[in-house]
Order: sequence, then structure tokens, then C-alpha cells
Amino acid sequence: MTAPPFNQLDEAMEALAELDAAPARTIRRLYHSVPDPVPSIAPEVVDQTLAYRTLADIDDTPPGDLHLGMLEPDGPNLIYAAGGVGKGSTLAYLAGEFISAGMRPMIYDPENRPKEWARRTSGLGIDRSRIVYRQPKELPPSLMGEPLWEVIPHLGKIAAAAGADVLFVDSILAGMNIGEERLKSDAQAPYLYVSALDRLGIPSVSTGHTSRATPEGEPYGSVSWVNAMRLTWLGTPAEGDGHRVRWRPRKRNERGHIPALLLQFTYEGNTLRRVERSDDELNTRDWLLTALRGGERTVEDLAEELAESFEEVTPAVIDRTKARLRQALGRMKKDLLAKRTSSTRNSTWRLVHQ
Repeated sequence: MTAPPFNQLDEAMEALAELDAAPARTIRRLYHSVPDPVPSIAPEVVDQTLAYRTLADIDDTPPGDLHLGMLEPDGPNLIYAAGGVGKGSTLAYLAGEFISAGMRPMIYDPENRPKEWARRTSGLGIDRSRIVYRQPKELPPSLMGEPLWEVIPHLGKIAAAAGADVLFVDSILAGMNIGEERLKSDAQAPYLYVSALDRLGIPSVSTGHTSRATPEGEPYGSVSWVNAMRLTWLGTPAEGDGHRVRWRPRKRNERGHIPALLLQFTYEGNTLRRVERSDDELNTRDWLLTALRGGERTVEDLAEELAESFEEVTPAVIDRTKARLRQALGRMKKDLLAKRTSSTRNSTWRLVHQ
């Protein structure tokens, strides 16, 4: 119940005063001793730190198609492999493919190898004027030696000014400026880096390294670098003649099956001239269809036969080959092309229509 306005109260007290002055003084004293009522809080002055959304307020549009059939269009991508496998050559190939698709790539090169980039892209016949290039020594003095997540916003400004719409970072280790040990031990570092890339609003491709001792291990020995990214690819040397790299997806957010791909690099002397891409899964399937026409085979038998075409055969190579064959056979089973002859371990496989 709210108190009456002062003019109404005064009129009432004057009326009472005509009867008895004491009650009027008592009423005035009681009125001023009552605390002011607590005002209601208007919606516009509610503490904004307590505001919230529901999932119904968030856009649920499905993710767009992969760029070039292998890279997320709306976030950070990671390709990683042991040294010398072919990460740089793969990025040069991707730069040309992005240009052919009407996009403009930007390269941030903490490894400081501008001539390698120029030679690779020139050898592939790529219009180098379409590629934006930047090195750490060209950064503002205030960013020299800073962690890469502090540098990314500045790179974003350069990309916007140049009209670049995809960023390559080659490589994380060379550009991070926090030391290899922290790359391995600090689980926060990958997420700080990815958060900075996310805010750019353009896709990015970063390169990472595994050790030669564990070529299929995690980049820098930390699974956090894989988990933080939207999509990651592991590269390993592929069997066959020449420079061949097999790229396999290791993590893919909100994506179904993405087939592995095989890149064949062709050189004239020391100059990279051509890159041929093929669906590695289809290649493996075609090989299995031929191999199984002769009758039932175990995965071990098939792996040994396939390994005869390899330049180098090691236990690790055989294990990778078995895993690839098992994956291909599993998909052939779903497609009713092949089946196991029993449920026992190391059972044979055969074609369905044989």
C-alpha cells in the first residue's frame, strides 16, 4: 500500500487539527518514520552480466560444404605430419586450388622460407600475384616475439585489407614463440590459438609436426592440438614410386565419413611441376576387388602382397597397411561388396558375388 501524496496528507492533518492538535503531530511523525517503498527494477536496468540465451536463439544452419572436399569453410583446419613428408608441397597445391576456386590465400610464414614458397607455386604454374605473403620480421615491433594468438588479429587486418579469404600458417611451432615444451605441456595454448583464428571469420590451415619416431602420433605430443581444431588431417608417406603422401582425417566436427586422399607429386629435376589427387579409399577398394577375385584372403595376406609394391617395408608400414585394408573392407561390407567368412579373429574375406 503506498502513502498518499503530501498535499492530501496536509489537508487531512489540518482537518484533524481542528479537532485536536496532538493527533496531527502524531500522524506526521509516524509518516516520516516509515521507510520509502523499495522501487521495482525496470527491465532495462537489470545487470546485463546475468542475461542469457537459450539454444532456440542460436542459428542451427548446417555447416557448409568442405572447401576442396577436405577443409572446413568456417574454422581452423590442421594438417600435420613428420618432417619431410610433404606439408609445404601440399599447401602449395592447396593454394593453387583455392585460387582456381576464386579465393585468395594468404601465407604467414614463421619458418621464413619465401624462396621455397616462390619456387613451389611457380613450378605449379600458380599466379603468385594472387597470394598474399607475410613473415614475422614484417610485423609491428610491438608484436615481435609475442605468442601467435596475439599476432593473429593483426594478420586478420592484413587479410581484410588484401582481400584474402583463407589463411595458411606454416608452421605452428615456428610461429608460436612459446617454446616446444610449452606446446607439449600447456593444454591451454591450442585453444588460445584456435580462439584467435575463429575470430578472423575466414578459414585457416595450419601445419603441425609429429616426431619421426612416432610419425602417426599427436602433433607436438599433445592431443589438445587435434581436439582444439575443427578438422585435422594426418599425412604419411604412401607406397609406390616417387613422392606420394596419404592424407587421412583424424578429427572432423559435425562431419560424417570423409575419405582419405592420395597426392602424387611430380618433379622435373628439383622443381615441383604437377600434383595429382585421387580418392585413396577408391584406390584401395579397386586393389581389393582385384586381389579377392582369386579367392578368400586374410587381411595379413593382403597386407603382405600390397607391401611388395612399397619402396620401404617396416613393421609400422605393415600395421598402417592392415588398418587401411580393414577400413576399406569394412566399407565394402556395408556396400555389399565383400564379407567375412566367419566371426573368428583373422578370418578370411571374400567377394559377395563370387
